[in-house]
Amino acid sequence: MLLSVAACGRTDGVALAASGPPPDPGGAQSTEGSFPTSVVDGLGRTVTIAREPRRIVSLLPSHTEMLFALGAFDRVIGVDDFSDYPPEATKLPRLGDLYTVRTELLLSSKPDLVLASDFSPGVPTMAGAGLAVWAGSPTTVEDVCRVATTLGALIGRTAAARALCERVDRDILAVEQSARSATRKRVYYELDATPYAVGPRSFIGELLAKAGGDNVVPAELGDFPKVSPELIAAADPEVILGAPLEEIARRPGWEHLTAVQTKRVFALAPEERAVVVRPGPRLAEGLSVLVRKLHAEAAP
Repeated sequence: MLLSVAACGRTDGVALAASGPPPDPGGAQSTEGSFPTSVVDGLGRTVTIAREPRRIVSLLPSHTEMLFALGAFDRVIGVDDFSDYPPEATKLPRLGDLYTVRTELLLSSKPDLVLASDFSPGVPTMAGAGLAVWAGSPTTVEDVCRVATTLGALIGRTAAARALCERVDRDILAVEQSARSATRKRVYYELDATPYAVGPRSFIGELLAKAGGDNVVPAELGDFPKVSPELIAAADPEVILGAPLEEIARRPGWEHLTAVQTKRVFALAPEERAVVVRPGPRLAEGLSVLVRKLHAEAAP
């Protein structure tokens, strides 16, 4: 089951899986600049690219950021409605969002590669129109490198993808080490006031753990579950992320939570939230945000 989470999916183009194992983003089968090349996407489809793509459409913000990090942003001719990084992305034609693609406009742009989410219902329509569509999205921290490697193969930038993976891994490790001496905190990350929350096995949950947080949401509930307010009240988190203190304090039974009493409740600024909820090349920046919120004394 997929969740259209207003606080995350609709504003950042991220689809959240309620439960189940992460889809395999696929593996690259090419060398630098070797075409034709074939890769398997997150839907299990084999996608073959005959020649090096020069007109690329990205329909997910994390894919847009990945193309920039791989040095291929000059090939991007269109993006989804929520791609806002790098700043140049805001000047490109907007072709829809995770759930609704402006198909006629997309077809008229004549892309030779479309990068979409495997949660997008528009993939069959685009593929049926004869477009080369790779559908996939990272659901774990490890997936970010696998997707980068696959995209590198798709666009002929495998060496750049290897370098990117090394940098991301190195930067994440450096930030993680900065928090290792800090006391771990019980943490609750709320996606919206329903409340939908971050589970420990999601990529955001993994970042929370690396930041020194012990997620109060049970793993068996799923990656991004709807949780009982009573469950969170009983867990008594020391830090709450994703909602303002004033709102959290008004909820019945939550006014006595440790996080509320100590005022350790933080609504992330839009630029902070973007690097936390997008599983892309800026993961280490997202981890830094979480470290600062959980352990101000250890923040890099």
